[in-house]
Amino acid sequence: MPMDNTVLFNGGYRVLKGYTPFSDYWLVTGPLLDYVNAFFFKIFGISWKTFIIHSSTFNSIIAIASYYFFKKMGLLNLFSFIYSLLISILFYPIVGTPFVDHHSIFFIILAFYSLILAIKTNNTNYYIFIPTVLCLSFFSKQTPAAYGIISISFLIIMVCFFHKNNRIEILKKAIFGSIIAFSFIFLFFFITKINLNDFMQQYIFFASTIGESRITNYDFNIFNEIIKYKFIFYFVFFLLFIITKLKLKNSLTADDFSIIIICIIFTLILVFHQILSLNQNFIFFLIPFLCGIIHCYYKKILKFNYLLIITFLICIFSTSKYHLRFNEERKFNELEGINLSKAINAKILDKKLKGLKWITYLNPNNPQKELDNLSEVMKIFKKESSKKMLITEYQIIAPILDIYDNSPNQWHHPSVSFPLKGNKYFNIYKDYFVDKIKKEKINLIFETREDEGLITGLILNKKCYSKERVGKMLIKVELNLNCQELK
Repeated sequence: MPMDNTVLFNGGYRVLKGYTPFSDYWLVTGPLLDYVNAFFFKIFGISWKTFIIHSSTFNSIIAIASYYFFKKMGLLNLFSFIYSLLISILFYPIVGTPFVDHHSIFFIILAFYSLILAIKTNNTNYYIFIPTVLCLSFFSKQTPAAYGIISISFLIIMVCFFHKNNRIEILKKAIFGSIIAFSFIFLFFFITKINLNDFMQQYIFFASTIGESRITNYDFNIFNEIIKYKFIFYFVFFLLFIITKLKLKNSLTADDFSIIIICIIFTLILVFHQILSLNQNFIFFLIPFLCGIIHCYYKKILKFNYLLIITFLICIFSTSKYHLRFNEERKFNELEGINLSKAINAKILDKKLKGLKWITYLNPNNPQKELDNLSEVMKIFKKESSKKMLITEYQIIAPILDIYDNSPNQWHHPSVSFPLKGNKYFNIYKDYFVDKIKKEKINLIFETREDEGLITGLILNKKCYSKERVGKMLIKVELNLNCQELK
């Protein structure tokens, strides 16, 4: 997907060139990823290969962390390896490129691992780590980070209730960790020089209206959701079965109850986030995670292994199923059912894209035509000497041309990445948009579109611009700077 898969490519490029999120471009998703991607670009150079190294690195870390986690939970090396491998197959490869949801969930996973291991090992030092990784999750994306912060706060209180003798130590470590997290926030704003008011308006206030709208309009049906995520809920119900069996055998300890409940809550908040995100499904890594937890507790409730074998086979089957659908057929990228053999080497557009096989859902039957149109766009845009702005789904253009595109947004998804008329923050955004035009003395706006609709038209009055198609995929918008809105 040109927009979703390339937005952080340009974000990292912008930060690398010295531009600041929120101040220099409107942003509703986590600024942390722009800085992390800029770091990778700084080390390895600006290229698609570097972009993939970024997401691959985080996928490797989650695999290693999962192996460590299952080992600490008491599983043998072999099974710890298998479950961590299965998690890594279904975590980042589903989308491939760096993605805000995945990074946010990455840090939430580490927070929940830490909480569970703090209980399992009775090591309170894990509580120091939790607030910082939750903070990193929030700066990757507001949700599901907010769900994680709220749920883990309550879960720590629950743990304190069960561990009365250790309560003060737990709270001391959690508070110390929170001080570290707040210190990170202070340093982040101090070093990046992000304007706090812009941050609050864009990342907190406007972004919250998106979630409110989705919650209000979503027609929730619990039975449909259980069927939709049937494999995940199979393991959830199995965990509830384990709690019930342990209770009936009078062998349910406070620690076992806490760990299993934490795993269920972790699963439910990610399912809830998945439902509201309106993205393709990306939480199937929960299947091997939950299966691993079941494996840890299985011998406490049953003497025979046949049910564990069946559960393990369900895990392998469902992991294989979603691997084929999402990793091989690229369902997340809207490419399921498309003949991927038609993909062509994107290096023909620019050497920075070496290694990328280009095919999109926008033009799946003729990727060569799409790249030719993009090449035309870049030639026209680069040739234009006037002060100009580029609004495009193809966020690779500016990094390829090694220019700043003066785009007012990180990405352009009406009502999601910026407010439309009727939203209470529209006038704030419009002022931001106009101020950007004035500050940079913009005369022309180029939009990559094959239809005649314009992002510019959603913000400015029609009297403030005229448009002309100058390429098969490009419209030139000439601004009327005498227009009242632009004065």
